[in-house]
Amino acid sequence: MTIRNSSQEPSTAPAIGVYRALLYGLVVLLAVACSPSVDKQGSAGEWLVDLNSVYCSALPVASFSADKDWMLFWIRHFRGDPSTGSRTSVMSPALLQFESRRLVLPAGPADRSEGLSFSPSSLCWDDAEKGVYVRGSGRRAATERPWYRAELKLDSELVPVASPPESCRQPLEVEWQSHRDPVIPNQARGDLEIIRDGCCAVELRRRSDGLLLARHEARSALSDLVMVSRYAWSESMTRLAYRVSEEISWWFGRPARSFVVERRGQPTPLRGQVFAFVWRGDDELIACAGRSSDGSDGRGTSLKLWRFETAHH
Repeated sequence: MTIRNSSQEPSTAPAIGVYRALLYGLVVLLAVACSPSVDKQGSAGEWLVDLNSVYCSALPVASFSADKDWMLFWIRHFRGDPSTGSRTSVMSPALLQFESRRLVLPAGPADRSEGLSFSPSSLCWDDAEKGVYVRGSGRRAATERPWYRAELKLDSELVPVASPPESCRQPLEVEWQSHRDPVIPNQARGDLEIIRDGCCAVELRRRSDGLLLARHEARSALSDLVMVSRYAWSESMTRLAYRVSEEISWWFGRPARSFVVERRGQPTPLRGQVFAFVWRGDDELIACAGRSSDGSDGRGTSLKLWRFETAHH
């Protein structure tokens, strides 16, 4: 039997070095991409409701009665089936009397666990009779799904009714497409133009005169896409809330940052992880935000409120 001299073995040091470098790079990438979104600097805002299940993907994330005294948003609950182990998504409307912060719908957790599921896109406001309509969701055809109405009062309940009146007002829906330009109706786009500067910077400009409102560049040398992934104008389009997303690759992204900018002035950062916006007039911004991202109790998503000084036109 021959014992081979160790000096005659093929050297594995270069290969080990390469593997270690790749492993180190992967660890760094994961650390950067998966770090929690905790923006220590900026305006903290205040929690508007004590919930952890607000549905951020409803666009708009919340809408208001004609006098803005009532707000409707959506909560999402998953109902489990013990026999199959499957879970079903249940969408429920939540009606809030704004000034008192009184949550009217749903009445309690039992409604979310056992009640019907509703379609966010069916929402419409009966401004004349002071009510709101929503339609049940499910696999049945739309014409077979029942309508429900709730009056705008503190002891309101959802009551089955016929179809809403033709004057029923539906909030403007805005759709977004990931990795593409947003699909935004002109009414919502307003005087805004979003310009990408190569892969790793984005500018927000006034369409009418080209005035630069804000510019954001990548915070990481590994980033390959910077984009504005959400935005919302205030009622008279004097303030703009927006969210900047930064992706390192097609499957990783840095925590998004959110800001408010007036037509002239520096952007004000909003603390924490914010997913979608809606304005109540010009001075009150409401957003669907992560509960745990700013150190608050609980997890999930709820509604946050920021108040700004009266806008000067």
